[in-house]
Amino acid sequence: MGYLADIYIIKKTRSKKEAVDFLNHFLPNREESADDYWIPEGATKPIHEFYNASDLMSFLELNSNYSNRIYWRNLDQKSPNKHGMVFYNKDGSMVFGISRNADMSGNYDTQNETECLNEMKIYFDTNLGYIHYENPPADNYKEFVEIVNQLEI
Repeated sequence: MGYLADIYIIKKTRSKKEAVDFLNHFLPNREESADDYWIPEGATKPIHEFYNASDLMSFLELNSNYSNRIYWRNLDQKSPNKHGMVFYNKDGSMVFGISRNADMSGNYDTQNETECLNEMKIYFDTNLGYIHYENPPADNYKEFVEIVNQLEI
């Protein structure tokens, strides 16, 4: 199995529309990676259970005191975008992510990841993004920006 590069952008929003527009742009042919979603995420006794991402996203848009992570698989095998992700953070921000194959053969050609990061920065009109390798993003706006600032040094 190959390695994946995770490309992340953060925005101060919890907009379901913005998340759906992002997915339609970068992963138009997708399927959810989970069958159900719990609030709180990972709880042994959830207070809410959802059976599709759309209902969960509607709930999270209105309930900023909950965080959750949602993943989709790309059904288009020819696309460089293998997975899409939306992370709802408790501070009112969202991280949007794309996973692409990473070259870990020793050549470390990062053109694939850098191209995606640049596309996402243009799409979201922001410079707040970074590339990580098989690692979840920072779970709040402040830490995310600190990582971006450290990487720019």
